[in-house]
Amino acid sequence: MRRLLTLSLSGEIVLDMTPECFLEWMKALGVPLLAVVVSATVAVFSWWQVRIAREKLRHDLYDRRFAIYMAFHEMLVAFADKPYAYDFDPELRKANAARAHSPFLLDMQLGNYLRGLHDEAFKLNVAKDLLRDQSSWTPAERAQKGSQLGIDKLAFADKVPGLVQEFEHFLKLKDFSKHERKKR
Repeated sequence: MRRLLTLSLSGEIVLDMTPECFLEWMKALGVPLLAVVVSATVAVFSWWQVRIAREKLRHDLYDRRFAIYMAFHEMLVAFADKPYAYDFDPELRKANAARAHSPFLLDMQLGNYLRGLHDEAFKLNVAKDLLRDQSSWTPAERAQKGSQLGIDKLAFADKVPGLVQEFEHFLKLKDFSKHERKKR
């Protein structure tokens, strides 16, 4: 067996790199180097698969999450558009049913936000019903409460942009089939 490194008479270390020695080095380093390349390739493909699987889950949950969004959107719009005599119970029930699904499809923060919206809508609906009862209030009190209810309904309807913003993270999807081209 030949030595790769030798000591010359002058005390210098000489690298003896003959083709046979080079081949021995490649045999020794080739297998670990190949293992590193294969591991890096597998890691990149695994990362792609995880990313695509997450986005596929978002696509699969989109319809359910959008139904929750639409139930609350319809409730907000109904309070803004419908007259005082309108019965808001269907919108309230639909939003409440949608809210029941929210812990499984949305995060806790958004679930709490939806609970707050539903509670506020319920209070507005009760206030509307109490206002219609003429025996409960004097005409001046009824006028004041009616004015406040109108202000509260408008403020409630102004929460639509906030609802959009809260749901944006859950309803915005990525399309991996379209690559973004850089503009030159």
